[in-house]
Amino acid sequence: MNNLLSLRDILPNRVRSIRLSRNITQERLAEAADIDTTYISRIESGKKIPTVPILCKIADVLDVHIYELFLPEIKINSSDYKKKKLFSMVNESGPATIDIYSALLSSLNKLKKAKKI
Repeated sequence: MNNLLSLRDILPNRVRSIRLSRNITQERLAEAADIDTTYISRIESGKKIPTVPILCKIADVLDVHIYELFLPEIKINSSDYKKKKLFSMVNESGPATIDIYSALLSSLNKLKKAKKI
C-alpha cells in the first residue's frame, strides 16, 4: 500500500512538471491526448488515477516513456539516469539519426574544450 501512496504522490507532480517543462497547457495536452481538460486537471491534482491507456496517451504527447511518469524528480535528474536515457536514445535510432547525434555531440565537445559552454 505504501508504494501505491507514493505513486499517487509522484504521478500528479511528474505529469505537471513534464507538461510545464515543455510549455504545454493542460488544454493542449488534453486535446492532443484526446482527453477532457478537466480529467487532466484531476490527474494533476491527484484526484484521479488514470488508466494505463490514458497514461500511454499522456506519455506519448509529453514524449516520455510511461515509466518516467512514475519516477521521482531526483531520479530523473541524476547523471546515471541521463546517461542511460542517452544510450537508450542512440540504441533506438537509425543511422541517419546517429549521424546527427554524433555531429551534435562533437560540436558541443569542441565548444566545451574551447570553454565557450
